[in-house]
Amino acid sequence: MSKINLESLKGTYDRYPDEWATWKYLIEIVDETAEEFGFRQFNPPTIERQELWTEKEEDSVTDEMYAFTDKGDNEITLIPEQTPTRARLIQKRKDLKTPVKWYDTSKRWRYEDVTKGRDREFLQGDFDIFGLESVEADAEIIAAAATIFKKLDLDDRVKFKIGDRVILEEILQAQGVSELKEVTDIIDDKEKMSDEEFVKEVTDVIGNKMRAQTVLQITENSGDLRSQVELIKENEREFGEYEESSIKSRLERLDDLADALEAHGVYEMCEFDLSIVRGLAYYTGLVFEAFDSEGELRALFGGGRYDELVGTFGDREVPAVGFAFGYSPTIELLKKEDRYPLKDVETDVYVLSVSESVRDTALDYATKLRRKGLSVETDLAGRGFGSQLGYADDMNAKRVLIVGERDLENDEVTMKHMESGEEETLDKDEVVEHLESEDFI
Repeated sequence: MSKINLESLKGTYDRYPDEWATWKYLIEIVDETAEEFGFRQFNPPTIERQELWTEKEEDSVTDEMYAFTDKGDNEITLIPEQTPTRARLIQKRKDLKTPVKWYDTSKRWRYEDVTKGRDREFLQGDFDIFGLESVEADAEIIAAAATIFKKLDLDDRVKFKIGDRVILEEILQAQGVSELKEVTDIIDDKEKMSDEEFVKEVTDVIGNKMRAQTVLQITENSGDLRSQVELIKENEREFGEYEESSIKSRLERLDDLADALEAHGVYEMCEFDLSIVRGLAYYTGLVFEAFDSEGELRALFGGGRYDELVGTFGDREVPAVGFAFGYSPTIELLKKEDRYPLKDVETDVYVLSVSESVRDTALDYATKLRRKGLSVETDLAGRGFGSQLGYADDMNAKRVLIVGERDLENDEVTMKHMESGEEETLDKDEVVEHLESEDFI
């Protein structure tokens, strides 16, 4: 029999309980934030028909899918990202009251280069608002994302960069650039290149180095949202005539967005950046990404408005805006900030049986404490007193309830506080009440 390779596949990870505790805690923060903003959790499939991604304009995702043909000759894929799935579900249910606000955290799969914060099997959290085209919906989506980082005390290390693909494309057209798809693809990868490499790649596409340098200058416009909007308004000659285009109304919308973000208390975390375009083909205008402000990590999350995607799956147009939260890069940022782990594996109470004769009584205590919502462990291995206490310490038990025959004869039990080492004697019938009085329960 050949030896089995026990190593996980590249880009996938074995997260044991001590590591998973932090991931689980982070998921709970994301879930908590979603619920606070009124998003409803749903449970979509993790495999879908390939056509949900391949029928639209091709982007990088289609080349990275874990795609195959199943035994029923269906061409399917593990989902590389969830937005088309959500759009499909919205199109199926015409009875849903708008706005529809959904969130979910689950796994995605893409066969891409593995780097720090970028995996092939990865957790992703998605928030979406369907049925509204309003600035208020845009602001709420961004505010929900910002709130997650505020709860993690990372708001000083995270910068939200906001862009608008339509504004960028119309400015590029005004400068004589007609190869919009090819050029915006290069702009999407701009952060990975030097200025010289960027100009060369754009020149190779449009055949004009001077114009390529203009593209570089345009995409370097970033900073305070209101200031950047004013800059575009004041530089018609540089950015092209926009009075007769949609740029004017989009700039006004960005002004309104700035006001809404300020009302949410997250404006200071945001800035405008014309180089933000997002690589997915379905975005229709507003786009945004969050970055480590020191620039050492890939995007922590990204999103935008995709007002036409739902309509590609049926006869109904439904505007939408949303974002995808990246767990892996956020974990990397927490590590850089010496904030990892966020949480250790813990047991609230270990119920220690001094002897076999009190085992049933110990289990009775464990049952009562579990019904109060505590995590409780008991001896399953017939260990002695010292071994049980050592195990409780290894499991990071906060308290150890010691149940002994002699104490019970005196209507008592002993509670050991593991952090301080202090012990206290309790009435055997008042264990729950005592923990409640200490706000432990």
